[in-house]
Amino acid sequence: MSKSEIKTSGIRGDDFDEAERQKKTKKAKHNIRDVRGDDVKNESSEVSAMVYYHSMLLVCGRLFGKLLDVYGSLVGLAPQDKAKIYRNISNYYAGKGLSKKSLDYLKEWTRLEPNNPDAFFQLGLTLASSGNAKSAIGTFSKVLKLNPQHKTALYRKSLLLLKLKDYDQAIESLENLVRMNPLKAEFHYLLGIAYDRKERLDDAISAIQQAVSLDAEDAKFYQHLGFLYERIENHKEAAKCFSKVMELEREQEDED
Repeated sequence: MSKSEIKTSGIRGDDFDEAERQKKTKKAKHNIRDVRGDDVKNESSEVSAMVYYHSMLLVCGRLFGKLLDVYGSLVGLAPQDKAKIYRNISNYYAGKGLSKKSLDYLKEWTRLEPNNPDAFFQLGLTLASSGNAKSAIGTFSKVLKLNPQHKTALYRKSLLLLKLKDYDQAIESLENLVRMNPLKAEFHYLLGIAYDRKERLDDAISAIQQAVSLDAEDAKFYQHLGFLYERIENHKEAAKCFSKVMELEREQEDED
């Protein structure tokens, strides 16, 4: 449009330029508002993040303070009380089948009470159940050092020695066990098995005969005794033993 046309149309050039400036100004203001809006949003997000972060620090700090209080109270406990706590925790983990965790707390118990045979006995049982037979034997030996009359520890140690085929040590342990409790048929029977493994057949027969005299209702005693008689070719006595085994088995079936 020419200037003459602009004049004839009633619109001045200055008016046209002013309209353009107003459009640009309006657009610029709109852009500024958008930028400021983004800044406000970003600032709001940053503030929220900072509030969350410091809130977490505060909560964690309080929790940590409580843990320190609990730890401080534990430190202040008497050794006997700590030992009971470790014992109870070990029993809890043992009940869950977590032998490794149970062992950790049992070791703490024995550390706190190094002269307590019960602590070492429980440790020995857990070691045995976790498959660590050699360590369990050593631990049961510690029990017997603290309490030489601990029959159950000696019995458990003897079983592990038989399992590991250490028959010389098993015989020594079982002979001590029989002396401590001569009326227990099972102890004589186990001693007879240990003698058998060392080819001491006469001693084995004598030990299992003693088991039979104390408990005439256990079929396994007669069965093992019958095999021993077979090995020394005493077939008559072997037949008597095997007949007794069948008799006891029939009685058991009738009861069932």
